[in-house]
This record gives sequence, structure tokens and C-alpha cells, in this order.
Amino acid sequence: MKLNIKDEVSRLESVIIGIANDRGNTIHENNPKISKHLKQGTLPSESQLIKYVDSFAELIESQGVEVIRPRNIENQDQIFARDISFVIDDVMVKSNMKKENRRIELQGIDFIHEQIPYNQILEMPEDSFIEGGDVILHGKYVFVGISERTNWSGYEFLKKSFPQKEVIPFQLCVTENPATNTLHLDCTFQPVGLDSAIIYGGGFVYYPEAIYDIFGENKLIKVTQYEMYHMYPNVFSLAPDKVVSDASFGRLNDILRSKSIKVLETNYSEVGKLGGLFRCSTLPLARI
Repeated sequence: MKLNIKDEVSRLESVIIGIANDRGNTIHENNPKISKHLKQGTLPSESQLIKYVDSFAELIESQGVEVIRPRNIENQDQIFARDISFVIDDVMVKSNMKKENRRIELQGIDFIHEQIPYNQILEMPEDSFIEGGDVILHGKYVFVGISERTNWSGYEFLKKSFPQKEVIPFQLCVTENPATNTLHLDCTFQPVGLDSAIIYGGGFVYYPEAIYDIFGENKLIKVTQYEMYHMYPNVFSLAPDKVVSDASFGRLNDILRSKSIKVLETNYSEVGKLGGLFRCSTLPLARI
């Protein structure tokens, strides 16, 4: 199994995309957004979710990318593959997840782990928590969100495990309000294109100085709180000049096109009601 991930934008070669089948009748209120839509009765049905997630997978596959799906686990939500493992360079890190109801999801990609040499798999200590949505790669930099799901011990583990990288932590705004809660780093920030990034500054507890220094303010695409809530930063890059985005993200999509980035639009907003979008649904294995 080839592993090679150094950034968020290089041409995608292979990726795991989650599945929405057999989610079961138990709804785990794992974040404020799910709780809000559960109370309002506006959560999408399983059939809707299957339609949107499978269409997303087919779109990626149509671009010449190898798409792998997890093994189905009955009565388990398996859409957000990003969180359960992630690749840095040629190493697969198996996430240690705070939410016990999500840990079983790792079993759905055991067949992938079995194809990776032992010395290219990293297991985490019991007291170190990380989910892949809090880990963003940018060449020599690894950005880590300190959140409700990822702790300082998890950050220290990555820093120690990848001494060749500059691992930079950012404390995220964690609230019970779905409009302001930052679930993961990729809900408020993500590199895009050759030298740009999408960012919602209000998602950080402290001014993200390192991001401004590395990218430069004029390269940052700033989104509003409303746009952050609707997951604008959580697009997914297939190449430096090709991005998958939601059809409703009009302002962002226009900006991306102005930067000579081809935008592949699809409808995915119903999936967003669960707290994640495109990047959250993917686990890239190799970019070239």
C-alpha cells in the first residue's frame, strides 16, 4: 500500500471515502450541530446521506482517483473517515479517539492497515487524543488543532514522532453553540491552491500568527462566521488547480475560480448537518 501525503493540495492518487450505510437507529449527539438538527427534526435520512456520499465518491473516481471505501459495520456511522486515521509522509497514524462510540470505525479500515508495513503504522498512547480533522499538512509544517477531540498530549506525540516537521498547535474555540463551535481545525482553516488558504479567524482562541506569517495575509481567503458554520473551509483538493466544493458556496467558488482553480460543484450540505463536509469524509493515502 503506497502512502505519500505531504500537503493538502498535491494531485490526489488514492483516497478512502466514508460510507453512509447501516448507520443504525441510535443518533450520537457528538457535536452541537447534530444536537441542533436532532431537536429541530432536520437531520437527513440514511437514504439521503447514502445518495450524497456515494455521489461524492463517484465524482472523485471520475477524476481518475483510486477510491477505497471502508468495510461496512452495522449500526455505525462511518461517513467521516478523516478522523479515524491520517497519513503524514509515508506513515499512517491510527487515531486515538476521545468519543468511544467512534473507535469501532477503525475496524472498517483494518484491511488497509493490514497492507501497510508495521514500521509505517503509528499507534498512539492512551492519554494522547487526536482526530484527523485537527491535522493539516503544508510541506514542512504540520498544523494541529487543540480541540474537544485533540489534546495537548496528542500534539506533543506528533511533535515527537515527526522531528523533521515543524508541528504548530492552534487552540480552537470550543463552545456548545453550533454557530460558533469549532469542531476541528479543518472546519476553520485549510490550504488551497498553490499558496492560498481558506480561514475563519474567529475559530481560533488566539490570533493564528503562524498562519498569517506562512501564507501572508493577502493569500488568505477569509470567510464569515455564517460561512464557517456552513463548512466553507472544508472543501477538498484533488490538485493545486482542482477543488471539490458545495454548489451553494457561491462567493468562495468565485474566488477560487479567480485564482485559476477549477471548482467541481456538488450538493453536500445535508451531510454538513452532521458536523463535517468534504475533507471530513476523506482519508487521503497518496498524493503525487
